[in-house]
Amino acid sequence: MPSKIVDRYKRILNGEQKRFSPYEFEDAQYRKQKVQLIVRYAIENVKRWTPEQARRELSLEDIKQLKLHLIREYIEPPIEAKADDVYYFVEYAYPHLPRLPEKQRVLWVYQEVLSGIRRHFPPAYFQSVKGEERAKICVDYMCQHLLQLSDLRELPRLFSKTERAYSLLKKFKLKILVDTLYFSPFDMVTEMYPELRDPAYWDEE
Repeated sequence: MPSKIVDRYKRILNGEQKRFSPYEFEDAQYRKQKVQLIVRYAIENVKRWTPEQARRELSLEDIKQLKLHLIREYIEPPIEAKADDVYYFVEYAYPHLPRLPEKQRVLWVYQEVLSGIRRHFPPAYFQSVKGEERAKICVDYMCQHLLQLSDLRELPRLFSKTERAYSLLKKFKLKILVDTLYFSPFDMVTEMYPELRDPAYWDEE
């Protein structure tokens, strides 16, 4: 029964047992519940944290000390998680904990790429329909906050020369969009903003 898992986890914490049995998480029906019980016990009874506090403060070192690395393979990280992020352990254990909306998660990732905290976007971040939505959020942010365009119709003027367009995309870390998702800067802009397809916007003055 899932409730017995906490007793086995206590034995691991006390050093009486090195790891869980290889058969412990075989039954997919109870796997999630077992993993949640372990993480909740670690947070509430060992660290004596609230879920909100745990999401803020839980570190990779805590994961090792709490022996939670033994169950890491059963908790799939979200696409935006970095290698040393562990906040998602808490979100997995407490599914009703409020999450950042998708747009804020995308902007968090993009701002970390811009600042150099991340060397690049997560693998496959811009693939699929969801990826196209993320791409649009990033380009919207670039236009509004980095290029500081007062009118979106100014974008074609900046992107009308391919070399300049690539230079801007590289500067603002979005060249990957043309490398993986679109045929050209022109294609990217006109796909994202169909209202800018009018050739008049692309004529050099």
